[in-house]
Amino acid sequence: MRLEDLGEQVLREYKSVKYFPFENEAGAPFILTSEPLSYLEAWIDNKLTAIQRDSGRSRDNLKKAQYFTQLSKDFYSSSKLAKMPSKGTLLYYSFINLIKVFLILRGYDLETRMEHHGLSLPSDSKLQLKLANPNGGGISIFHEFSKVIGREVKNEDGINIDFIDLLRNLPEVHEIGYALNLFPKSKRKFLPVEIKIRTNRARKKLFYTISFEKKFCKQMNVEKFKKGVFKEKITSIEIENDPYRNYFKSILHVGYTRNSEKSWKMCYPKLINDLNELNIVPMLTRSGYRFYIDLESNRLHRLSSVLAFAYYLGTVARYRPTLNETVLKGKYQSIINEAITSVPSQFFYLIVSHITKQICAIPMAKIE
Repeated sequence: MRLEDLGEQVLREYKSVKYFPFENEAGAPFILTSEPLSYLEAWIDNKLTAIQRDSGRSRDNLKKAQYFTQLSKDFYSSSKLAKMPSKGTLLYYSFINLIKVFLILRGYDLETRMEHHGLSLPSDSKLQLKLANPNGGGISIFHEFSKVIGREVKNEDGINIDFIDLLRNLPEVHEIGYALNLFPKSKRKFLPVEIKIRTNRARKKLFYTISFEKKFCKQMNVEKFKKGVFKEKITSIEIENDPYRNYFKSILHVGYTRNSEKSWKMCYPKLINDLNELNIVPMLTRSGYRFYIDLESNRLHRLSSVLAFAYYLGTVARYRPTLNETVLKGKYQSIINEAITSVPSQFFYLIVSHITKQICAIPMAKIE
């Protein structure tokens, strides 16, 4: 098969339809903002203004979301003026307040029950967090967030979370960790991929393709594409006029009607849900989103890992000065410093996109 015979990228109202995990509509435009938290404030304000009659808790929930968004902004502003280790504490409180906004707008009432972080760092532990018992009463923010974001954390799978695993699960610093030989017993796991949603010649079926450069075959465990969920969802195809990439086509084909709003609302989520099972990780760049497939089935969602990473930093800062010297200023110092610089912006854009169900992105014209 030649590349041009694979099927054209599908359009909706002359806009390319692409994969995004934010529950956005097919072909939705980017929301370009340099300040995602400020955009979230404006979005919440608009929601409040639009309420004419509130027969439920919509207004109260939006007011609470407004409150916690302001807290998240203030903690983050303070963190930019602080140094480690206090910076870690401020980042964690910024993150968890934004998570509360996410949960409140998904229907959680966080004022009627005791809330707890869902994590702890025992006094006899250096590099392992422990999961709290989610059935011990109250609401575990970490467990509930992990469940709603799409990867539920179950204590029966183990209550320990290794700090090193958290670092490896942050795509922002993954390459740096390997360059510094911090993960010597494992291969790189974030594979850069190109995802396209396509249509057949008759323009009556939708499917997706995934491709990646063949040079990664020696660096990563791409044999995973022949096993498990990958074997269930995609099949390999030979593209004779592109010898530098491996191509895969979805087994799922969804029927659609181009000009039907109802059809798009039914078919697009089916493709996105199918893709979500392939452990896809988005990374925002100045030119838009890039996507990676996590070749390891980590038990934590990437955003849950960010929250747990920040919790570790904040807890060490508040209670463990000796551990601060041995871990945060030890061999992991460089990768931790890089993470606290690069992770927050990604976290804010991704969470705000999930909250608003829109595609929030960095303006290309933004100059630091």
